[in-house]
Amino acid sequence: MEEKKERKEVRSKRISKEEMGELTKKIDGELERFIKEGKYKDVLIMMGNLGRYSLNNQIYIVMQNPSAKTVHGMRQWNRLGRHVIPGEKAIRIFSPILVKKDKEKTDGEENEKGYVCRGFKLGYVFDLSQTEGKEISAFRFDEEKLVKEKDGILEGLRKMVGDKGYSIRYASKEELGDGCYGLCNHATKEIKILEGMGDLQEISTTVHECGHALAHSGYREDFEGLTPHEKREIKEVEAESIACVVCTHLGLDTKDFNFSYITGWAEGDIKKFRKNLDVISDHARTLIDGIEKELSSEKEKASSEEGTIPLPRWIPEKEKPSSVVME
Repeated sequence: MEEKKERKEVRSKRISKEEMGELTKKIDGELERFIKEGKYKDVLIMMGNLGRYSLNNQIYIVMQNPSAKTVHGMRQWNRLGRHVIPGEKAIRIFSPILVKKDKEKTDGEENEKGYVCRGFKLGYVFDLSQTEGKEISAFRFDEEKLVKEKDGILEGLRKMVGDKGYSIRYASKEELGDGCYGLCNHATKEIKILEGMGDLQEISTTVHECGHALAHSGYREDFEGLTPHEKREIKEVEAESIACVVCTHLGLDTKDFNFSYITGWAEGDIKKFRKNLDVISDHARTLIDGIEKELSSEKEKASSEEGTIPLPRWIPEKEKPSSVVME
């Protein structure tokens, strides 16, 4: 019987500034088309499905494979007990080339770990539908399972906003007021969630208020010149959008999220709207990472007590540097 040959990993190609500029134009054009066609919610659902990647990469992935929902590099799929189906075409992504900088040098855009992006290379990933092998329950997320993991999800959210100095507690209807399910107080750095709600509504509301905590705590240059009403409207759209992205990732029903009014925003400056989407994408990914890390930690702890080895539910490969150089 002939042995199945493992597919060789594709080598990365550096993207020139000209190529990057052209690709970015195409991505922005595709995003503008989505918004003007009233598909804003589809964009948010895409963000939830491909939550570990930047907005540019998410759109680039969907441009190549519109049905993509769960993508990994070949090695990550191998770790999960699956392999790429022969003949399947890799999906290209932007993979940053990060350079470790000396403290004295400040040129370039430095991230929180002291690396500076010096350009991009092409990375290659494959969607779940392009692989075969071991069945993995992590990709079948239903509401019943979600409710069972409610405590882990809420703890992950609590830790993420806790890093920003915020606390979360339950509050009564009398304290919050009629029709209010949650409140984020930036002055006291306290998030209040209405007590007694159903599990799914509690998760959705908590994500929404955590979105406020992350996205609206500090100074926002793009808010300059806006009226208080305009600022309040944008903040609500961003927080609700963050909630939609995260809930999509978790497998929650998102039918109650309505963004039909967003289409009118795109009649104005799409570049300004793009900044709002970048905010939504960045903070949604932060919350998704926090939730997934907490759930993975709980799973590892349970497996350790049982004496078994857990299959990783979450793989922290979010756009790792394809190349790191020391300067």
